[in-house]
Amino acid sequence: MRAGKFWDNRPAMSDVDKIVSLLDSDAIERRIAAAIVLGELRAKGPGVVEALAGALDSGIPLLQRHALEALARVGAKKAVPRILPLLGAREEDVRRAAAEAMVSVGDEVLPTLRARLREAPPEERRAIDAILASLGGKDAFHVLLGGLAAGAAEAARAAALAVRQRVRDADGRQRRSYLAETEKFLEKARAGGHAGALAAGVKILGYLEDDRAIPTLLAFTGPTGNVPSVRQEALIALRFLLGKKTADARKVVGALVDAAEDADRSLAQTALHTLAGMELPDDAMKRLERLVAHPDVERARFVLEMLGRQGSAEAARLLVKVLATTKDKRRAEIAAACLVEPGGEPSSGAPGSAPVREAAVAPLAKALLEADDADRAWLLRSVLRPSARKVAAAARRQMLEAATGRLAAGDRNWEPLLAIVRDADPEAAAAAMRELGAKLRKGNPDRALTLLRVLCRHEGATDADRYALAVAELSRGPRDTRPAARAGDEALRLLGALLDRTFDVAALLRKDRSLALEDLYYVGFHFSEEGHPLGEELLRVVVDRGGRAKIARMAKSKLALVAQA
Repeated sequence: MRAGKFWDNRPAMSDVDKIVSLLDSDAIERRIAAAIVLGELRAKGPGVVEALAGALDSGIPLLQRHALEALARVGAKKAVPRILPLLGAREEDVRRAAAEAMVSVGDEVLPTLRARLREAPPEERRAIDAILASLGGKDAFHVLLGGLAAGAAEAARAAALAVRQRVRDADGRQRRSYLAETEKFLEKARAGGHAGALAAGVKILGYLEDDRAIPTLLAFTGPTGNVPSVRQEALIALRFLLGKKTADARKVVGALVDAAEDADRSLAQTALHTLAGMELPDDAMKRLERLVAHPDVERARFVLEMLGRQGSAEAARLLVKVLATTKDKRRAEIAAACLVEPGGEPSSGAPGSAPVREAAVAPLAKALLEADDADRAWLLRSVLRPSARKVAAAARRQMLEAATGRLAAGDRNWEPLLAIVRDADPEAAAAAMRELGAKLRKGNPDRALTLLRVLCRHEGATDADRYALAVAELSRGPRDTRPAARAGDEALRLLGALLDRTFDVAALLRKDRSLALEDLYYVGFHFSEEGHPLGEELLRVVVDRGGRAKIARMAKSKLALVAQA
């Protein structure tokens, strides 16, 4: 009875105590279940924390994980010394749960973590960095930065990555605080020569996405005093700050161009990709001229294609300048392709297979006017040809005047200019050539003949122009009446074509005072041989006008032969 009475007077064991007692069970399943329930109940009391902390020493990963998750809910402050070693556990789930338990303690865990950072192995160090990043706040951020200098480069990089999400979630005030802390840290790290820490700090500076960090980042892009890994991170960090136009754009472009010319191809590539993400201001465009002329064609290609995507008038101007000046055929083809109107991809690799963008028309027209090399002029004309109708009327008049002026003076490079005017307005070009041809016919028949040949090959020419060309060809011909010679005579071919079109050739030939009787005899002889009435008609004109001249007697004899046939 005493024993029973004594037992009955003992304090009743609470439900929580019963669950806690299960953590000492021989059955691992019960111990795990107990840890889960204690966490779900958010059970309180020193006995709970002590029992869960004891489970951490079990060496059983699944139990350790659930015990850590429970501690994160019930309060892990007193268990910190026993949680700390598990930050470097082999199992990822255990490491994650240990980190979450440490975060649940809050800033009170910072002194422990700061002390541990000095001797923590890499795996544990990464976990500590993640905890510091998750804690956030100025103090945690300060501890994390301080640990960068003590770790290896890879560990410092991992720590910087851990900060990224926390920085994204920070408000404006926190970001300003982080910026000040990071710049102080970089100043100290630079003095200490810690390359890995510098690279990580620069990476964090980019994550802050604050354009006030641009001057600091620019200082790390140059070769003086900076190792390649730090320069690389600075070039990448700038991408986070350059989504829009910035007051520092010219300085940024200058620094990126310098880096893009670096002998280190990896650095150069990084700089180029950062440049490609910028909205370039017009006054910064000139700096890119160095890159489009770079000996490495692939670097030049990257910049040319970037300019093609910019779409601004200054970008178009620079592309045209490359096209008009480069001696590298491949570079010229790339520039031509980059001038193509958006959505109008070239149907072939040949320049001029698609219209150019609006902003490129005027610079192309100007470059064509100024071109002094025939091959370059024809290339510019080819690129501009599909967009010739967009050339301003004033520019077309300049081209027409320049072309006709050069032709009249016997200079070169007149035909590409005339070709663009003809592409844009065939009638206007034909009228100008017709007028000039009439002026040249007496004083310089050779140039007149050249111009008429060009005129008659293209749209806008009339039958009257073709007649004028036939007469010009006739006056220069040998007038050889042998069948083989006449078969290749261009003047006779043109006159025959006009006759087929019912053009009144006979009337014009009779009235044309520029033709000698020998010319009329030759034409009459040919068409009489062909059985065309024009032949006899012209032979009679020669007889009537020739009197007693030998050519008149020859015409009379030919008429007699025709009559006998």
